[in-house]
Amino acid sequence: MKHGRLLDNHYNLTILLPAYNEKDRIGNTLSTYMNYLSRTPVYQHQRQTLNNYTTSCTNNLVSGTVSILVVDDGSSDGTAEFIRDRSWFSEQAGPPAGDGNINENNYWTVDPNVNVITLPQNSGKGAAIERGMIELPSSFDQGSSCIRKSVKSLVLVADADGSGDISCIDRMLHCLEEMLSNYSMSSTKRTDQNFGQTPALVVGYRQNLVPKSPLRDLLSQGFRSTVSFLFSGQELGVRDTQCGFKLMTVSAGKVLYKQLNLRRWTQDVEVIYRARLLKIPTAECGIVWVDKDGSKLITKKTDALFVSLAMFGEIANMRLQYALGTWTATP
Repeated sequence: MKHGRLLDNHYNLTILLPAYNEKDRIGNTLSTYMNYLSRTPVYQHQRQTLNNYTTSCTNNLVSGTVSILVVDDGSSDGTAEFIRDRSWFSEQAGPPAGDGNINENNYWTVDPNVNVITLPQNSGKGAAIERGMIELPSSFDQGSSCIRKSVKSLVLVADADGSGDISCIDRMLHCLEEMLSNYSMSSTKRTDQNFGQTPALVVGYRQNLVPKSPLRDLLSQGFRSTVSFLFSGQELGVRDTQCGFKLMTVSAGKVLYKQLNLRRWTQDVEVIYRARLLKIPTAECGIVWVDKDGSKLITKKTDALFVSLAMFGEIANMRLQYALGTWTATP
């Protein structure tokens, strides 16, 4: 990467959590995410890359702010009310003391106020994420007294049960920056002025995943086989199409989730397929994932069969509709 693009970088990160009847689990997710980030330096890979680069701004190379947006997908258990009453909240510890190598400004600044949007009825995970994307600001760059200050607006889509380990955010940021840097050097259309606005997507790859139950394992295998069959394995360019942990630029999120046709279980496949159609740079990044109890898809053995058949039908129909041009991906 070129130093001129990386000096004085600032990330505006929004964590977007779609939630349906998650009152019993989302409090732990919110407190875990907020406390971890408030004690974590922003993008450690970048700091290491620029460690030997001397400038008047080296004490403020990287900074970041974090806000959390929960979209309550018509929950009936009081999920939104639970978040708003803040009984789950614990005071954030803040950056650790005594670290002379890292400026306090280089830690994530976490907004303690969680924003909540409530949908009038349950419309599906894809619909909830789409609604959340509408609320997000776009990426922008602004000048600074240093070489430049690049402000990148990013969104991390995660599951409300906290299955995705938030400690993987640094790894995913590194994947995103590497991808943007490579794209910048290979594209004649890229300039410093639009560097922070380029759509880009990083999809989590769940490593060493051990499902909590044989039924969930059966559903996962069935879904993976369906996608492989309908897309010839390589067309999507992503191995784990089911992972709910995705980091992207806001510009990518607004395009990929705009007017989704698949708004429930299979929305991830359409999002990734749209990225391929629109030639949005996409990378896969290994993450730590803990399969949590409480699946809302499978409660008995017969559910695995019916859900698998429904998913097969939705994805097959999606493949057909895009092939016919009935459904389109528009930038």
